[in-house]
Amino acid sequence: MTQRHFEQNGIFHVTSNTHEKCPWLTEPGIPQMIIDNLFMTKNLQRAEVYAFCILPDHMHILVRPGQKGLSRFIQSFKSQSIRDLRLIKPRSGESRLSATGDMNELPKWQKGFHDEKIESAEQMEHVLCYIRCNAWRHSIVASPEDWPRTSLHFASIVDPVEIW
Repeated sequence: MTQRHFEQNGIFHVTSNTHEKCPWLTEPGIPQMIIDNLFMTKNLQRAEVYAFCILPDHMHILVRPGQKGLSRFIQSFKSQSIRDLRLIKPRSGESRLSATGDMNELPKWQKGFHDEKIESAEQMEHVLCYIRCNAWRHSIVASPEDWPRTSLHFASIVDPVEIW
């Protein structure tokens, strides 16, 4: 069943999972490719990205998607990242094991995404903290600052957050 995202404009906290929760997002070379694609999509869609966190099997983004809307932003980001992933895979020479045990299956995103529209300054602050501390909440690191795949380490390329 196709997801329907009725709200397309505003600021959103988006969560996108890998297919079958396969932990491929933090394999060598992939986090930087994901970040590059996120900011390429941001520029193409004239969007604003305020925060992100990439974990092994999902990622969070705090985004104002631009005029084309949220669904188009996420579709563009996911499809381009999968195209680039297919360019990386042959060069790596290593097999990737999917959650189903299929050694030949390329990693992919789960269909759809979860979104939460930001309606208040309090909600915005809560979501920013949630995204920035996500790896720590999953007990991957001892401190939020220790996780290298978060917008905390990319302050020069994320958009400044205005709290209303």
